Amino acid sequence: MSLANEHRIHGNLARDVQGGKTRSGVVTAFYVVAVGHQYRDGDTLHTSTDFIPVTTYGKQAESDLKFLAKGKEVLIRGRIRTWYDAAKKKSGFCLEPDLGCVRYIGAPVTRNDDTAPPEELDAWVQEYAAAAHQFDVAPPVTRPTRSAANV
Repeated sequence: MSLANEHRIHGNLARDVQGGKTRSGVVTAFYVVAVGHQYRDGDTLHTSTDFIPVTTYGKQAESDLKFLAKGKEVLIRGRIRTWYDAAKKKSGFCLEPDLGCVRYIGAPVTRNDDTAPPEELDAWVQEYAAAAHQFDVAPPVTRPTRSAANV
């Protein structure tokens, strides 16, 4: 397995998460992460923002739909997947995170401050903390073993 297609992004959600399902019934979540960066053009420092589309599946998608909202800060590790629709002559790309590699950073985001009573917010924070351990587990990586050459 090559690690050449491993990417990390750190930014904020540009809009709310959109949910869906695949044809086989797997839950999906789609969102866009705004990633700011700076670059130099001679002596001039420019600031720009890239908008990276992200798609997650299964349990990760369920968590993303539950805990993410516009403005939420995330750190994601995954791979770039490209697609092409020959009929529409359109192509694109999407970042697909590795299992357990979406980190929610900062305070919980409430979707609407007017409708969330304090006791509901406390329950939400407790549920978030209980589920946080699943995002700290790195997926197992298999590496070839080294063996000394017999001379």
